[in-house]
Amino acid sequence: MSVSSESGDIPDPTVARLASYLYVLRSFSRRGVLVASSGQLATAAGVNPAILRKDLSYVGANGVRGVGYDVGKLTARISIALHTDTIATVVLAGAGRLGRALLAHTGVGRGFVVAALFDDDPDTIGRRLTPDTPVVAALDDIETVCADPSLGSVDIGVVATADEHAQRVADAFAAVGVRQLLNVTPVGLVVDSDVVVRQVDLALELQVLAFTASRGPLGARNADQLRAVADR
Repeated sequence: MSVSSESGDIPDPTVARLASYLYVLRSFSRRGVLVASSGQLATAAGVNPAILRKDLSYVGANGVRGVGYDVGKLTARISIALHTDTIATVVLAGAGRLGRALLAHTGVGRGFVVAALFDDDPDTIGRRLTPDTPVVAALDDIETVCADPSLGSVDIGVVATADEHAQRVADAFAAVGVRQLLNVTPVGLVVDSDVVVRQVDLALELQVLAFTASRGPLGARNADQLRAVADR
């Protein structure tokens, strides 16, 4: 999968980083920052400046040497490339703590709206998590709710349920034509070839960071100590 732009198709890793840059740029705007250097943007986004400049070349953005990028113009360029000027309809299965955390980050201008919520908790079903969110429906009602013409076409399904419900939720989403899934459970979903699944395993990401941290000075010292013990 890739996004089409004036510079051609944008690779998936670049798309993910562009979304991160957009978040950073909007935070800069809120603080009144009008111009930002590639170094400032890269540091805030946690990437190498050279990677950032290459990513921005896909959206035709060129900073002014010695000055940087116009924050407003760059925000507009990335927004257009990522199609945040259109609104994607999202349905979220799993209204527990993880699902609510995801819901809390679906702010205005992010390019999507959560149109339906599902859960298996009897105390949660039939309630609104906030005044602005839909009434939570039962997991068993996914196909009925998503097939309701008043909901419109569903673009993305989010699987944030308990592990034992993840596959049947994915099956229910696929049955009503949802072809883009965000899976934040550790379960490997089995889907048809035309269904795109983006897997976000938070525990795995922590393991990667822990491994990276272990390769720093402290990790090197620990490795040396282990080798010394083994040589005795």
